[in-house]
Amino acid sequence: MAQAVLYTPHPNQKLIHNCINNTEHKYYVINIGRQFGKTLLAMNQMLYWALNERKIKIAWVSPVYRQSKKVFDECAKAFAKRPEIYRNLNRSDLIIEYITGSTIQFFSAERYDNMRGFTFDYLIVDEFSYVHERAWTEVLRATVLVRGKKVLLISTPRGKNHFYLLHQLDGINPQYKSFTMTSYDNPMINPTEIDDAKLTLPDHVFRQEYLAEFVEGGANIFSPFFQSENGGTKFYGGVDLGRSNDYTVLSILNEKGEQVFIERWRHDSWSSISKRVADKINEYNAITYVEVNSVGDAIFEQLQSLCNTRENLHPFITTSKSKQDIIESMAIASQRKEVTFLPIDWLQKEFEVFTFKYNPKSRNVNYGAPYGFHDDGVMASAFSFESYKKLKSSGEYYIT
Repeated sequence: MAQAVLYTPHPNQKLIHNCINNTEHKYYVINIGRQFGKTLLAMNQMLYWALNERKIKIAWVSPVYRQSKKVFDECAKAFAKRPEIYRNLNRSDLIIEYITGSTIQFFSAERYDNMRGFTFDYLIVDEFSYVHERAWTEVLRATVLVRGKKVLLISTPRGKNHFYLLHQLDGINPQYKSFTMTSYDNPMINPTEIDDAKLTLPDHVFRQEYLAEFVEGGANIFSPFFQSENGGTKFYGGVDLGRSNDYTVLSILNEKGEQVFIERWRHDSWSSISKRVADKINEYNAITYVEVNSVGDAIFEQLQSLCNTRENLHPFITTSKSKQDIIESMAIASQRKEVTFLPIDWLQKEFEVFTFKYNPKSRNVNYGAPYGFHDDGVMASAFSFESYKKLKSSGEYYIT
């Protein structure tokens, strides 16, 4: 067997490792607060299997590709000075083969259908609460039905979703073992830092993110209501700008707060994207907020030159405070069904994963998509709702 030194776990990480390696459960549902070291724990458990068993197949699944790629890169670097540990590093397919003949393959749950037909001995799903339930029930679970020995489902909670339900099976189904560890359970963290977070965070945020409690409603900011076939006579728009990794999105609401149009563009020139956005603003004669952060000033001027009525466009500067204000305003309105949205798959997904996170440096709650996800549609919708609320007294509204 390959000889290698892995990390030194703190006592509570060691407790979890000991249980995984010395008990007969198949599914380990590990619910952990922030800064506990959960991903490090899962990576080292995976490497332990790969280096101590011959010719086994392990799958690592993250919610999005960039997260899986990051873990692949860290595993590849783990023995950079020990090339004899590896047989092969396949960077295009994200597969690592070790001297034992065992392999680890990294996947994204975004396209979980790509895993159909695979069979694994071990499966780790990181940030499981952010993986779609259907990915688990329709595909991932099937990959360990035949040869599967151990499955790690590890995450910070996100409301009482499918992760919560599996966590409750401990004591009911002997195949399941559950853990809950708070941020306080990491002895490497100064507890006064966590206490400080408690003083500066909303209670539900602290309980979920640091105490790993399954808070009713969880991190879901919105309770969006989707409906189609909306018309109208007065229209209000919002534009979130992006071109390469992110999208430029235009959202338009009518005078009832109903979304009548939303579309996104990327991987095109600014002139082409601006033309498409302006054409739709002109079509609806929509009073529109345009985000002007970063490249926004130049694009705002370009849009003004393309719009039939320059006065229809208004700049919006996004700060952490202004973003919090417009998101919380739309969240309250969505819960009251005072604003509704078009039933478009990618937009529904953005609303589903949109969440909050705590920034320990600024001590603020920041709203946005988790790492690797998009929130451009949510932001454009928020800008259009802000226009709907604030700009009703500006310009002419009637559709041309």
